[in-house]
Formats: sequence, C-alpha cells, structure tokens
Amino acid sequence: MELVLIKSYKHLSIYEKDWCAILEGNQNKNPFIEFDFVYNWWKLIGENEGVEIYAVKEHNRMIAFFPFQLKKALLGYVVQFLAYKDAYYMDLIALKRDVNRVIMFVFDAIIDQKKSAVFHLHGLVESSGTPAKITNYLQARNMKEQYTRAVTATNEYARKTIFSTNTIRAKTYRNFLWSKEAIHARGVNRKT
Repeated sequence: MELVLIKSYKHLSIYEKDWCAILEGNQNKNPFIEFDFVYNWWKLIGENEGVEIYAVKEHNRMIAFFPFQLKKALLGYVVQFLAYKDAYYMDLIALKRDVNRVIMFVFDAIIDQKKSAVFHLHGLVESSGTPAKITNYLQARNMKEQYTRAVTATNEYARKTIFSTNTIRAKTYRNFLWSKEAIHARGVNRKT
C-alpha cells in the first residue's frame, strides 16, 4: 500500500471516480462524506485551513480516503475529520472489507510522521462499524481512547472519539480534551 497526501481540492478532483465508486460499493447514506459535499466545502473554505486527505493506493487504484483537517497546536497536532462543527456525521471512505487494514496503515503513518498528535474524531455513526474498528486498532497499539455517544435524529448512536500518540505532549493535550468533554457532558446532562 502507498499513502498519497491530498492537500488541494484540485488534486482531490482527480480521484472523484474512485471516491464515488467506494461509496457506491458501500451503499453510502451519509451525505457529509459524498464527494460533492467534501469538494464544495473545501472549495468554500479555501486551501489554507489545514485540510489533508490521506488516500491509500494499492495495485494502482485508490482504495481509501481519510478526510482530515490538521491544526498545529502548542503540544503537537490535532487531527480532526474535516468540517468539524459544520458536518454532523463523518467517516472514512473505504470499502468495508478494507477498513481494518487501512486504519492501521494510515494511523500508523500519521503517527510516524507527526510524532505528537491528538485525534479528535467526531460524528462516527456506530452502525457503520468504523468506531469499533478504531477501538480494535487502539487496543492493538496499546493506546487509550475516550469517547462520548449521542443519539442522532435517526435514533442511531454517533461517537466522538479522542486518542493520542504516546508522547508526553500529546497525552497532556489529550487529557485536557478529555476533561473538557467530561465538563461539557455534565453540562448537557444537567439541561435535560
């Protein structure tokens, strides 16, 4: 497998057919991971917003896309799905049969490149299977995660998962985010 970094919406346009074929193969129902949404959202916000789509190429074809937005923070990088706070549900774009191995390949590559990173992934619908596969990856790598769940309009559970690399800087920022999420969750529970 080969990792391809896409850093412009013009570069992304080359892979429209691959992206759409993967979603069609999975019978996608999530509008926020459709190619047109991602492309137009990126075009709207501009190219200086830290969008990095990690694509996986195997046997001369694209088999996965990880639509991330990276921000450089004091203690390292924060890796989020793109359109954080704009799109309610996100996911990886990969055929279901490939998800486990591309999660391992891409997360290992990002961790190797960035060293100190906190992953703050929102809107993972549990029925997609991706959250469980990320949890399996983290357990295999002996990494801790914290997640919160929310019920969606369609009565499914969506997760926000936070985990980090094993550097002291990343763990410090991860723990800060965990505390912030716990305080937010307590505030939401008091309102209901």
